[in-house]
Amino acid sequence: MDTKGKASRGVKQERRRHSAAFKRRLIEQTLAPGVSVARIALENGVNTNLLFKWRRDHIRTHRVESPTLLPVAINEPSAESTPISPPAARVVAGGVIEIELAGARIRLKGSIDLAALRVTLQMLSPTPA
Repeated sequence: MDTKGKASRGVKQERRRHSAAFKRRLIEQTLAPGVSVARIALENGVNTNLLFKWRRDHIRTHRVESPTLLPVAINEPSAESTPISPPAARVVAGGVIEIELAGARIRLKGSIDLAALRVTLQMLSPTPA
């Protein structure tokens, strides 16, 4: 006896067909922030991987948003600021350096030019008021 509700061996089971409206309703639910796709799939009797596929296909075909460009301003150095003259460039090999600064994370791998890193950090550091 089959206890999992699957068709007996040798009997071909037809695939379930889902309407476009059903798929769209589930996809819209999964796009809400903080929602569990697995929970929505379980509640609606759909395989989680299938719902992820529908969602991925929907996002690929319906999202045509262009990337957001952020404004950038380059300021000329003021007369009182001293130009940064880095010491002779030293390169440190190997390892990983992670820096969190103002909500951003910078990850440096491999050989690091210390002079270039120093200049970059000075430019990113908030200036004292």
